[in-house]
Amino acid sequence: MKKILAYSILFSMLITTLTGCGKEKNSKSIASSETSSETTEIQTAANSTEKNTQQPSTELSTETSATTNPATEAHTNKTDYNKVYSDIIESFKSVITDGVQDETEIPGDPSIIYELSGREAEFNLGYAVEDLSGDGIPELTIATINEKRDGICYGEQVYAVYTCHDNTVSLVFEGAYRNSYRYKGNGTFLYRGSGGAIYNIFGSYTLQPDGRILKCDDYYFTYEKDDTFTEIGYYHNTLGISDKEQSEELDITEDEFWEISKNMESESEEIALIPFVDEYEVKTVSKLFAKYIDDSTYNDDSCDFYSIDQSEYSTKIVFSTDDKLQDFKILSLFMEDVSYSINDIYSHGTLTFDRPLVVEMTFYGDTPSYGISYKDETGETKRFSISMSGYDGSLELLEF
Repeated sequence: MKKILAYSILFSMLITTLTGCGKEKNSKSIASSETSSETTEIQTAANSTEKNTQQPSTELSTETSATTNPATEAHTNKTDYNKVYSDIIESFKSVITDGVQDETEIPGDPSIIYELSGREAEFNLGYAVEDLSGDGIPELTIATINEKRDGICYGEQVYAVYTCHDNTVSLVFEGAYRNSYRYKGNGTFLYRGSGGAIYNIFGSYTLQPDGRILKCDDYYFTYEKDDTFTEIGYYHNTLGISDKEQSEELDITEDEFWEISKNMESESEEIALIPFVDEYEVKTVSKLFAKYIDDSTYNDDSCDFYSIDQSEYSTKIVFSTDDKLQDFKILSLFMEDVSYSINDIYSHGTLTFDRPLVVEMTFYGDTPSYGISYKDETGETKRFSISMSGYDGSLELLEF
């Protein structure tokens, strides 16, 4: 009986041991499986973001990461920022081609839009949707086009920069001719400003990582040393303000001051830009040109000729165009109160680019006696008076 009891106890212990081993083995297997799954999940997320960036696997961690790491947010959401900024792009395009209208609304209400309208701006302005701050969220940059190489437009002077956070687009900063910015690279901008004849400013600013703030790195400016305005001082700070009390006065000459500015401007970089208006999308508008011409350059084989008068003081003017102008006429003008009395003198028909018209006439005084008219591509009649500048005698065509 004792032997049977002993064997029973030994058998029970053996069963318990084997059972415990099985549980431990299963537990390790499950843990290994979970770890492998978690590793795969993290690795997959990491592959969808930038190199060496891990995407947290829990919802709470992901939300926290989106707040603290916009770059991860941008890559994860795969937002099409060309669509995000499309309304602003179209608004700028409308202002450039048609001017500011009553319904014109652009976020931030940039004052620069009033300087951008006009035909001259159509081919000289472009935009770029590019990450300048390095946070992974592209900014919208409005800038001038300086040149075109290999089909790509490039520019440096920046008119406005927009960014987007929490689905809201906002204006970061804007510039103008007397308050201008040029791109320096790596989110840095060169600044040039003027507050008057003796107040000159230049410096550099850096777009902060969130893309919303422009921080001053260097700020140089001139200011009068005292109330007599007889001596100009040169100052520097990193506050971005023209306050000599909060700035360091520099012991330099005027030439040295401007040498600093020159060296900073040499560091500017080009930005690849998309033109707001493609030159092939815009209907060509014919232009009229007028200039003095002397007898030695007049050739009746290549020009048409008409003489209004041949006085002692008569002069010859050649009218030409880059395409063709319909119903081109020479007019007689007589000022009555605030408007002209108009009579046709000569009807030339169509003025073409390959056949200019030379007109002989005399300027009898400051008030224009002659003018021209033609019909543009829309059929609208355009009228210009022909006058001579009282400042330098240059030829002027003034529309009326």
